[in-house]
Amino acid sequence: MNLGYVPPFIRPHVDSDRSAVVQVLSRCLVYDAIDDDVFGNWVLRDPDFDPELNLVCVVDGQVVGVAAGAPDNEHLQCPAGVKLFAVAPEFRGRHLATRLFDELEARLRARGAKRSVAINAGNNRLAMGLDVRYTPALCFLLARGYERTGVTQDMSVDLASVDLDTSGAEAAAAAAGVSFRRATPADRDWLRAGVERELAYPTPGASRGRRWAYLALQGLAHDPRAVQVAADAATGAFLGFAANHAARWGALGPMGVAERARGHGIGAILLKRCLRDLRDEGYASAEIFSVGPIGFYAKTVGATISRVLYQLSKPL
Repeated sequence: MNLGYVPPFIRPHVDSDRSAVVQVLSRCLVYDAIDDDVFGNWVLRDPDFDPELNLVCVVDGQVVGVAAGAPDNEHLQCPAGVKLFAVAPEFRGRHLATRLFDELEARLRARGAKRSVAINAGNNRLAMGLDVRYTPALCFLLARGYERTGVTQDMSVDLASVDLDTSGAEAAAAAAGVSFRRATPADRDWLRAGVERELAYPTPGASRGRRWAYLALQGLAHDPRAVQVAADAATGAFLGFAANHAARWGALGPMGVAERARGHGIGAILLKRCLRDLRDEGYASAEIFSVGPIGFYAKTVGATISRVLYQLSKPL
């Protein structure tokens, strides 16, 4: 018997783990640019953050693995599951990820979760799925019984070369009774109500409606304010919005236009106004988060697909 062997220990995250966890994540999640600020916002400051669902794996007193989980939140239309996970490269092959997942899924199950999704769980998300370039992680999830339930993609825009002028389009929109502005804190209730009312899907559990309203308010909390809105110039009624830094810092999204106002160029104006904001903040390129209408973004601003993400789920 090896008396010097100390078995891996799985336990909940504590405050003193933060720097070690960030180090593990930054080494492993090479396509996500993890640093302390990103980890703090997308994990620790998630409204549903619970250390009991955010686990670390410790070997010889060193944090070498992490699995961050999130509970169901029906109000914000967020399913339970795994937000992110990683094991330091030199400790792989020891079934540490398996032990982390066994414990995390058991804790989710004990809280009544019927399914676990990866990686699009929680209110604050790094991505809307697993970047397929993380091939070992994808293989691990598939082997655990996670099945692909959807595919999404991020797109990228070169801000140095794209034409973002909207003066002519806004003049035409103004003549048709549509106004545009940067949202302010005074717009908070109007923005939330408008997004929930005009952009809600009829299908339960869809990602718009309350979910998008939450994200719009995240953009509104950013400094500078990172939400552009469209309104009926006569009545002040909400017609659409686009947000930066809401779903992911440096990224645009979500954005949407009320169904009754579509087909009049409002979305293109909102898109370009937000991209101008990112350019003014010093970004050379912009990411568009979890794109649905690929053709719209490609045609309007020359966006190209930069990431492909699988959405995965398994029954618990």
